[in-house]
Parts: sequence; C-alpha cells; structure tokens
Amino acid sequence: MAKKSDVTLLREHLKQRHTELYGIDYVTRNHAVEGRWLKSMITEFGADVVKRFIDECFAEYKPTKQYPGLNFAFMFSYQRSRILPRILAEVKREQARTARVSHPVIADEDLNDWL
Repeated sequence: MAKKSDVTLLREHLKQRHTELYGIDYVTRNHAVEGRWLKSMITEFGADVVKRFIDECFAEYKPTKQYPGLNFAFMFSYQRSRILPRILAEVKREQARTARVSHPVIADEDLNDWL
C-alpha cells in the first residue's frame, strides 16, 4: 500500500478538525489550488509547521453566520502573514532549546579539566 502524501494527510486533518470544531463539512472552492498551496508551504516549511499553522488558524477563527467555516484558501490568503511568523519563531526557539540540551556549552574550567 502506498504511503499517503503530506498534502493528503493535511487535507484529511483539515476536514476532520473542521467537522469537530464547526459540525459542518469542510468546503473549498478549488481543490487544485489548495493542493498547490499546501505543497508549496510543506516544501518551504515542512509538514509539521504547516499542521501547526492550520491548528493555530482554527484556534483563532471565530465563525460567523455568513462564514460558519474555514478553509485553507482563507488561511493561506488572510491568516498566513499574521500567524505563520509566530509559528516559525516558536519552532526556532524550540530548535535552539533542543540544541542547547543536546550540545551543552562547556565552561573553560571544565575544558581544562578534560585536557
């Protein structure tokens, strides 16, 4: 059986979260454009970052009577410039923290003891 692509997995995540949060089916105007935008973001930032971006967009969106749901086209067009930089900064901080833990700085006096 073939492994599902990141685009397919993120589309499934979009549909599932949308139904959970809003109780209605996920609707997008253009599946091809949505797929290209997902693939573009995955290529540039990685699937984990895109999933975090999607989750944060859902967390911040407040449905209205006129717009009871949310789709990736809206996220990409209207929420990306506000939310994505924050996610990227969080990821960078997490990577720096992980790097510090796995490669601690050695004090000069400890280094002298080793030599």
